Amino acid sequence: VPDAPAAPKISNVGEDSCTVRWEPPAYDGGQPVLGYILERKKKKSYRWMRLNFDLLRELSHEARCMIEGVVYEMRVYAVNAVGMSRPS
Repeated sequence: VPDAPAAPKISNVGEDSCTVRWEPPAYDGGQPVLGYILERKKKKSYRWMRLNFDLLRELSHEARCMIEGVVYEMRVYAVNAVGMSRPS
């Protein structure tokens, strides 16, 4: 299983979207990383929501359908043939 990716960084914040970027895991678990899963939640919520159904192949993603003025947390998982990492 790969290590967790680096903590995501947020840029290009718009009214209802932002760009999320992250660095790949330091260790791939002995198998190539196939892609990433991105999740977000409202700051005071406990429920994480997955933002992609197919694995993300890039190290960035434009998160959409956000509510202006709401604070969100984001996390990323790396996925390889063995399984899924811990969250960033």
